[in-house]
Amino acid sequence: MSISVNSTSNEVQESALGDDPLSALLRELRFGARVFFRSAYCGQWGVDTSGQQQMTFHLIAEGEGWLHGFGEHPQRLITGQLVMFPRDSSHVLSGSAELPQANRINIEPPERIEGPSTRLICGLFTFDQAAVKPLLASLPDAVVLDLNNSINPGAQALVHHWMREAAEDQVGSDVAVDLLAELVFIEVLRSEIRQGRLDGAFGALGDSQLGSVLAAIHGNPGAANTVAALASLAGMSESAFAQKFKRLVGMSCGQYVKHWRMQTAARALAETQRNIADIAEASGYDSEAAFRKAFRAHFDIAPGRYRRERTV
Repeated sequence: MSISVNSTSNEVQESALGDDPLSALLRELRFGARVFFRSAYCGQWGVDTSGQQQMTFHLIAEGEGWLHGFGEHPQRLITGQLVMFPRDSSHVLSGSAELPQANRINIEPPERIEGPSTRLICGLFTFDQAAVKPLLASLPDAVVLDLNNSINPGAQALVHHWMREAAEDQVGSDVAVDLLAELVFIEVLRSEIRQGRLDGAFGALGDSQLGSVLAAIHGNPGAANTVAALASLAGMSESAFAQKFKRLVGMSCGQYVKHWRMQTAARALAETQRNIADIAEASGYDSEAAFRKAFRAHFDIAPGRYRRERTV
């Protein structure tokens, strides 16, 4: 469901929305996945895929690895474990607890494997970075998930299919592996949301009170979306709502509403020919002047210049 807010009465009115809250958010964030490496290593090796400006990941598809760079000691990872880096943090995944020498990091994998080996699926989950950044702010630099235990049997079959597809070299496998990575990520999100283990806006989507509020903000960013209206939608007092929203999402309700308005406005400027006055109104601003001021304060650039620089 999406909502609209009557700016004079602050009453929230529900209307039909095509997507559930998680689907709507992922669509707005332009979610996708790309696997850029799938191979096996043995001996002394190390992998660091940072520098992609996206959420990079490694899946241990076979064998084991050791994650360096987070905490005093390296963390052992086993088959079926996925490590993600929400902020593209520098790291090293290696074949042993000993950090490999610099000249052994990101070397070409051997053509022939002799002895124990580790097979990796490495890639990135892609998002509109400006929009997703504050949503990931409350997550740690590295998130390790055990896909063997954290998802249901049907989802485990999906993971095994992903591993199988990545290990084979069939026609169309590059696209298949990318699409399976997207499905696995969605299953992971579902599981983490259900179990209350995910922080930030993604985790709050599963909250019985805040889930509908976030859907309202995402579905109609130009609505008044006052604390009073959204608290009413959540069935909470304003003070309790404001405290819970900030605690779970990681920013105040007002900050989140403004962030989402600015991101949707920026996208409209870059991807459509709508005039700035229309975009201002759709973003919840009473005047074009107020919108221009808010946009410049948020992006440090005027909306007209922002449009020109992204449509050249």
